[in-house]
Amino acid sequence: MRSTPQPLEPLFFDRISKEKVWGGDRLVRMLGAESPHGLPVGETWELSDIPNNESRVRGGECAGYTLRQLMASHAHLLLGRSIPTNDGRFPLLIKFIDAKDDLSVQIHPPDGPKSPTRVGKTEAWFVLGADPDAAVICGLLQGTTPSQLRRASREGKLEPLLNRVAVKRGDVVFVPSGQVHAILGGVLLVEVQQSSDTTYRLYDWGRSGVGGIDRELHEQQALDVVSYHLSPGVAVHAKYKESFDGALSAPLGSCPYFDLTAVQVNGPHLHRGSGHASTLTVTAGSGVVEDPCNNFQPRELRMGDVVLIPGVLDQIRFLPDASGLELLEGLAR
Repeated sequence: MRSTPQPLEPLFFDRISKEKVWGGDRLVRMLGAESPHGLPVGETWELSDIPNNESRVRGGECAGYTLRQLMASHAHLLLGRSIPTNDGRFPLLIKFIDAKDDLSVQIHPPDGPKSPTRVGKTEAWFVLGADPDAAVICGLLQGTTPSQLRRASREGKLEPLLNRVAVKRGDVVFVPSGQVHAILGGVLLVEVQQSSDTTYRLYDWGRSGVGGIDRELHEQQALDVVSYHLSPGVAVHAKYKESFDGALSAPLGSCPYFDLTAVQVNGPHLHRGSGHASTLTVTAGSGVVEDPCNNFQPRELRMGDVVLIPGVLDQIRFLPDASGLELLEGLAR
């Protein structure tokens, strides 16, 4: 039996499409995402170690192997100093989300017993596109009490308690576990999150799901994990300040699970590793990623590619095309 190859190069993955009642057609047009049943595509999972949704490597020495197989055999090479989830999975999940309509108002549990996998779900949204006056919901209005939220949920009158945040391209919004939130219609984004698929829907706008069946709500589980001490969320815009070796960087924020940085590559750029696993999402432009020491074959980069850089790799080089190359880096803690 052939042994699993060592992941000693940037890893590209096959895309997993998710049809959603609130989805649109931008991921089909922009990324070539498939719509298996001809329904709106709301999400594509670009890098996942979630059970039954494990990403499969596209091209390179590890082609055809799943992220789960590589984690099982070579986690130390993939992760470096990064920490796996409580259930031993790769710590990050990367998605594109196209909200043609409003997503449900929902909450994610923290790490621990309130999550069925003991893995929580803190996430961050990097906005790729937004209609005029587009917004997201992130948090409750300051001073909202548990009794007010329970009453509003019971009566279907949540909206006056929700904190709306206007967003535009280049904004990032962090959503810690326990924060009430919703992506609203007209927003296209990249989501970087803990490796969890646990979501508790509190309110779904009175809407039916695919096939006309009402989507399940999880009112009690949701109310049990709301963190009332969290401040209402805000949008932070990418501001490029540092210039180094052919690139500009804009730190976007951090949480206990990952750091986010936007990078503009305007010329040949040597990207040095930190010993941690990282993900790189191409948010604009195109180019090539290569090894300065020629240990792996150069790979083309294009809009929508999500690349896993194993923690063991200490350097890679980016060569942008004439239009430049924009990346969103998620560094796994």
